[in-house]
Amino acid sequence: MNTQQSEPDFDLSFLEEIADGNKEFMIESIDMFLVQTPEIFGNLSKSIASKDWNTTYALAHKVKSNLGFFGMDRIKGVMQEIEAGAKAGGTDAELPLKFESVKKAVAKSLEQLTEIKKQKEAEV
Repeated sequence: MNTQQSEPDFDLSFLEEIADGNKEFMIESIDMFLVQTPEIFGNLSKSIASKDWNTTYALAHKVKSNLGFFGMDRIKGVMQEIEAGAKAGGTDAELPLKFESVKKAVAKSLEQLTEIKKQKEAEV
């Protein structure tokens, strides 16, 4: 199956609703997500690898609201599990695997959002 044609892991309905037709707001919001998310996920990778559960918890908590803003409910749900696992001191042996699955899904969404941002910029 071609991943380009698969259903996205995000829903921009909420963002479109609060943007209320303001394309510049949409573009800025997407751009901010595209810039901040890879940085947060890079730091999450490091904190999980080093078993720094306090940092993992804080970063997972921080990124959840961004995921919700972009309608990434499934990914947000897994991130909540990661957050809870980190808060419990990393006792969830599946935590690194969960993070890897989230990281892959988010990477795909970032690619798709980059294309959407380009389309919106062409409309302005």
